[in-house]
Amino acid sequence: MLVAVVAAVFLSDLRNLSNLSNLSQQEEGGKGEKRAILRIGLVADSHNENELLAKALRQVFDREAQTESAQGKGINFVIGLGDYTNLGTVEELKQAKEVFEKSKLEYYLTAGDRDGWESRGKGDEGPTNFIQIFGPSNQVVEREGVQFVLLDNSNLYKGIGEGGWNLLEKVSKVTKGSNVSKGSNKTFETSETSETFDTSKLIFVFAHKTPFHPESSHTMGEDSPEVAKQAEELLAVLEGKGSQESQGSRGKKVDGFFSGDLHFFASYLSPAKIVKMTTVGAVASERNFGGPRFAILTVFNDYSWEVEDVEIR
Repeated sequence: MLVAVVAAVFLSDLRNLSNLSNLSQQEEGGKGEKRAILRIGLVADSHNENELLAKALRQVFDREAQTESAQGKGINFVIGLGDYTNLGTVEELKQAKEVFEKSKLEYYLTAGDRDGWESRGKGDEGPTNFIQIFGPSNQVVEREGVQFVLLDNSNLYKGIGEGGWNLLEKVSKVTKGSNVSKGSNKTFETSETSETFDTSKLIFVFAHKTPFHPESSHTMGEDSPEVAKQAEELLAVLEGKGSQESQGSRGKKVDGFFSGDLHFFASYLSPAKIVKMTTVGAVASERNFGGPRFAILTVFNDYSWEVEDVEIR
C-alpha cells in the first residue's frame, strides 16, 4: 500500500514538472512572437459630415474591442489630419469636437486649411478658432518609445509657423537608440520646453498637407511660392539631408509622414526614397471617388509598422 502511494505521488510530481516545463516553453515562445504594441486610428477631411465622422470613430471603437479581445491590444488613440469643417467657424468646430468627445476615444488633432478659413479672414496667421476649441495644433505625443509629431502646415499662404519649425527642430535632434522607456507616455506642446525630446525608436510626423506626392500637384505650396520653398525645407528635415537656412535646424530623418487633404489613400516614398509617406483617405463622401474611409497605423514590438486603409461601413 505504501509503495502504491509513493508511486502515485511520484507520478503526480512528474506531471507537475512536465506542465511547468510546457508553460515555460510557451512563455519563451511568446517572447519571440511579433505582436502589436500600438494601434492608432487616423481620420481626415470630414468636412462637416459629422455623421460619417461618428461612424468612422465607432468603427475604430469596435476595432478596439475586437483587437483587445483577440490580441490583447486595441486602439490606443486617434490622430486627426485636418479639415473637420468647411469654414472653420467656432460653431462648426464645436460640432466636430462633440463627435470626438462622444466617441470616448483619446484623440489628438492638427488643423486643416478649412479649419482656419474664418480665422485667416479675420487676419489671424494661425487657426485661432481651432486652437480655441481643440487646443494646440502643434504637439508631440510619446508612447512606447514612439514619437507622434502633429505639425500644423494648414495655412495655404504662410505655411508652417514659428511654433511648428521649433517643434521640428527639437524632434529632429532626437537620436534613435535602444534605451527607450516603454512606459513613457507624454504629450508636449511647443511652448512647454526648450529641450529636445527623449531617445526614440520611431518618429512619425502628421500634417494636413503633404510636401510631396509623385502624381498629384495638390501639395503644400501650390498656392504660394513661399510655402513651396517651405515644402522643400520640410522634406530636407524629414529626410535628414541638411539644414533649413531661416531656422538653422538640422534634421534627422523621421520614419513616416502622414497627411490628409488629397481625399484618397496612397503610400509612397519621399523623393530621396528615405521616408515612407502616406496620404489618408477622406471621411467625407463628397469629392471622394474611393468612398469614405480612414486608416489604422499599427506598430509592432520589433518596431516595424504598417498602415491599413479602412472603408467606412
